[in-house]
Amino acid sequence: MATPSPPRPPLEDPLQEREIYVTEIVGMGNMQGNVGITLACLRIDESVGNDPPRMRRIVVARLVLTPVAVNQLFNNLQQLANASQPAAPRAPAAGEMN
Repeated sequence: MATPSPPRPPLEDPLQEREIYVTEIVGMGNMQGNVGITLACLRIDESVGNDPPRMRRIVVARLVLTPVAVNQLFNNLQQLANASQPAAPRAPAAGEMN
């Protein structure tokens, strides 16, 4: 008989934590069994004189995930992808009109 797993501690959501906007993943690799991901965002500088604004790619975060967290991220992304796909059209049942 399997022993029940202990309950997870409550999730706290402090409002002062910084949110990160990411436009691209610029690097990913294995770090001693964990997965490291480097995240970046496009930023636009102010225009100077008659020069157009300059775009830059800026690293905004380096995320390291344990194997458990990688699995959770994968499963959540898969659920999100499945939920966002339109339902397949179904064939009309016998006697049903289009």
